Amino acid sequence: MEAKEAGLRILTWNINGLRSFEDFAQTIRSLAADILCFQETKVTRDMLPEPLAIIPGYTSYYTFTRNSTAYSGVATYVRNSCTPIAAEDGITGYLSKTESTIGGTDLINQEFTQEEMKSLDAEGRCVITKHKINNSNTCLVLINVYCPRADPEREDRKSFKLQFYKALDIRANNLAEEGHCVIVLGDINTSHRELDHCDPYDEFPDHPGRRFLTHFLTQPHHKDADASQQSSQKSLQNKDMVDKDFDDQEENLDGWECEHVSIKSHQFHDAFRIFHREREHAFTCWNTKMNCRSTNYGTRIDYIFVSDNFKEKLSSCDIHPDILGSDHCPVSGRLDLNLEPALKPPPSCTKFYPEFQGRQLNIKDMFKTAVAAKNNSTTTTVTTQKRPHNNLTTAKDALQPNKKQKGANSGAKITAFFAPKKTQDVNINIECSVKENQILKNTNEELLMVEKTTISETVASVKKVSEGNKEAWSKLFKPPKPNPLCSGHQEECVKRRVTKKGANQGREFFCCARGEGRADDPQARCNFFKWAK
Repeated sequence: MEAKEAGLRILTWNINGLRSFEDFAQTIRSLAADILCFQETKVTRDMLPEPLAIIPGYTSYYTFTRNSTAYSGVATYVRNSCTPIAAEDGITGYLSKTESTIGGTDLINQEFTQEEMKSLDAEGRCVITKHKINNSNTCLVLINVYCPRADPEREDRKSFKLQFYKALDIRANNLAEEGHCVIVLGDINTSHRELDHCDPYDEFPDHPGRRFLTHFLTQPHHKDADASQQSSQKSLQNKDMVDKDFDDQEENLDGWECEHVSIKSHQFHDAFRIFHREREHAFTCWNTKMNCRSTNYGTRIDYIFVSDNFKEKLSSCDIHPDILGSDHCPVSGRLDLNLEPALKPPPSCTKFYPEFQGRQLNIKDMFKTAVAAKNNSTTTTVTTQKRPHNNLTTAKDALQPNKKQKGANSGAKITAFFAPKKTQDVNINIECSVKENQILKNTNEELLMVEKTTISETVASVKKVSEGNKEAWSKLFKPPKPNPLCSGHQEECVKRRVTKKGANQGREFFCCARGEGRADDPQARCNFFKWAK
């Protein structure tokens, strides 16, 4: 990252999982930003460890999904020199326990029902922080968002995404109307113009998400702007013509368009395009499964938007595709201002979570405490009973000879033990020993011959079985044939599986191992295809 400069440096990055980083604290320090906004943390509150939530030198503000799976989540980390005066979870203000300390919710309450606001803030997609600007009566408001993805197979998710856009439009514009300097940054999940997409298709602007961005943003002046603006206007005109065919035009509104309140258009600027109006192939997201990052075949869906009254404070903005760790790359911007830190972080700061202050017991600890108490009470109530002394056998008693054994041998002299036996008995014993040794020798030789024969037969049998097993296993675990070579580069192909529903779902095929790219890119994947079976 760039060296430390004057002013305020902000950064946004979809990290695709907080726990995927080996040392997240070190990652934050290496990014060298004053305010860092992360999306898609993929953690719930009970999964968030203290070392990630509380990093020395920073305060952090999290929002979590209220659903069972942790697939979203947003977090904002703020350097202590920029501590916010207020922080809020959610885009609508519904989750605030009291009246919003940030503001901008009046029109939200007029446009949405309580159930709709609850639903929009249930997936952990927005954190808002408010900061005091030095030597100014205005405040800086940062809206860190992870906008929903529209699943093409689920109509309800398309509607949910556009509803979220509507809430973002109302809240951001309302805050700007109140005089705040507003920045919207994060994963917007829509590429705005053809310039922001690796492969723009026909009627590219005719998309409700792009129509929203055209409404939300000012129109930059570059060689792509005129064609893009004409396409957007044509798209809106076609939509208006369709609307006239209906008695009730409200039924055919885009999901992001307001029904009960009025919102101004073109109140925000795309910070990146202010400084890089004609840069092509400037992407922030790639399909890593298809190895698209290697060929820079992606989209620009991560943005920093600044309100019109704040544009002059923006001194730079750029993307950082060289920083790895996710399927997205960071986007950073620098502002010519300094913030005045609050004396105390807002109550929603993670450092105030009870689980990080030792006041909340884990349920396992409760069981451990109960078991320990039970063991202590049992130990104190047990009394030691002494056995009767007459039932114990002492070491002295064990060593004393039994008085009953005292008899005939008690009067024998010690020389009697060394008296030689009779010679006749010795000769007989020697004779018997010689005969026994001969018999044992003969027997051992016979057993040895039998054992050698048995071992030879066993070895032969085992060898025969082993050869048969080896042949059988070699047939079973026959090494696979090498993958074919692609026709475009004469390189070994990779095997993939069809996941799309249909007749070929589950079938495997071979294709070029290179990353997907533009058709005119010789370094990109060729069109080689072959079914594996």
